[in-house]
Amino acid sequence: MFGNIESGTAKSRPLWARIGALILGIACFFPAFFLSLLATIPWSKHYWAGDGQAVLGGIAVSFWFGIAFAIAASVYLLKRATPKNR
Repeated sequence: MFGNIESGTAKSRPLWARIGALILGIACFFPAFFLSLLATIPWSKHYWAGDGQAVLGGIAVSFWFGIAFAIAASVYLLKRATPKNR
């Protein structure tokens, strides 16, 4: 009797869990971007010493680091949200 009720809610939950995992993975871009700026801006100022726009190199590296971290976090969270008994 109660097995039918639980099976109906169990099928709808993984879709929302996967959507939530994707949104959370995409949201991981911002912390990775800003935290990597702490390392890439001093590195770019040292690497391109004397150039007034050296900071842009650090921002570009941080952007790609944030993209890579967002993809990795999304894949990890999607694997956790997907049911194993499919």
